[in-house]
Amino acid sequence: MRILVAFVFLTQIVVCEYDNRVITTLKYSKYSTSPSVVNGKPAVEGQFPFLVSLKEPVAKMEPDKFVWKNLCGGSIIDTKRVLTAAHCFENNEFYYARHPETLRLVAGAMTTDLIHCGKTETTKDTQWRSLQKVLIHEHFNFPANDIAVVLVNEPWVFNENVNFIKVATVVTDYAEQCVSAGYGRIGHRSKDSVSPILLSAKLSTMPRWRCSLVWEMNMNSFICTDSAIADVARGDSGGPLLCYHTGDPNEVNDEGVLAGVVDTF
Repeated sequence: MRILVAFVFLTQIVVCEYDNRVITTLKYSKYSTSPSVVNGKPAVEGQFPFLVSLKEPVAKMEPDKFVWKNLCGGSIIDTKRVLTAAHCFENNEFYYARHPETLRLVAGAMTTDLIHCGKTETTKDTQWRSLQKVLIHEHFNFPANDIAVVLVNEPWVFNENVNFIKVATVVTDYAEQCVSAGYGRIGHRSKDSVSPILLSAKLSTMPRWRCSLVWEMNMNSFICTDSAIADVARGDSGGPLLCYHTGDPNEVNDEGVLAGVVDTF
């Protein structure tokens, strides 16, 4: 069967309000994994206005400026909340969850590493926010329930470049292509470089029954894709899986809904 070739991979979904599933990339076989955004295309400004980059400071450039590096992605779901992956905060005994003021959320940026003072700021193109609180799913046990909600210190100001995304409300098979975006590595290996710009990748999906047949296990909590040239990546964790033409009550004018949160390992 063609779908059993090496490029078949699986994506497990978290439907944010009605289900506790997380998007998880399992590439090549159910016994090994290799996360990456491969052959992604550069995103267009305003294409993903709900996408944010969760950034950590990695170097001091000037007395009041730092280099901020992408840690994870996230999705704005209203003026104060961002949906992301819980494991983004897991290192060092959840240090970042206990000290959220260390990190920043940046919306509207098209490049990966940024030099900035880190202060809350709203401009025409980008918006910087501090993290007020991180809420980890109470039953998080990676990869299960790998979901977190971040509260920002000031509301987002919605415009053409920064906006929210509606969350899917039903569990279903996605017959059309879905899209993911992020700044993850551009190859399958950990030594491959991180993309300097925002990339997007189209992911073709297959029904859950077919997914279960291929992997010989119950895959009702997964979305399988047989896209051979595109994938999500380490560094894209927490980012969106956007699906179109879903028939979901929350999808208006076929503009797409947030079907899940990327979780790579």
